[in-house]
Amino acid sequence: MTFDEALAALLALVGQRVEVHVMDAGESPHLVATFAGTLQAGYSTSGGEPDEGESIFVRIDAGEENASVILDREVYREAIVHPDGAVNLQMGTTELAVMSAPRDPADSSEAAR
Repeated sequence: MTFDEALAALLALVGQRVEVHVMDAGESPHLVATFAGTLQAGYSTSGGEPDEGESIFVRIDAGEENASVILDREVYREAIVHPDGAVNLQMGTTELAVMSAPRDPADSSEAAR
């Protein structure tokens, strides 16, 4: 799968609540971090046409907190898109698993008020 195909699969999740699991995929694979929020549109950090050194900055809105994921074309290795739309991306020795997440329970209690 090309970088552009992987990016398109990730951007198909824009507007959805997602969980992101960050794993060290080196010699001793392990979970490094996990966070969740609503996937927002991304933009190119090069500001122009795609090139070999381009990175894409994708924002994740988690209420009062914000997070982001940077997809770097230069270190992209491979990706897998699962039937449910979840995406696993390998960037160098880091693997990102991005999947739809259940609604935030805080959102439900806010709406009930």
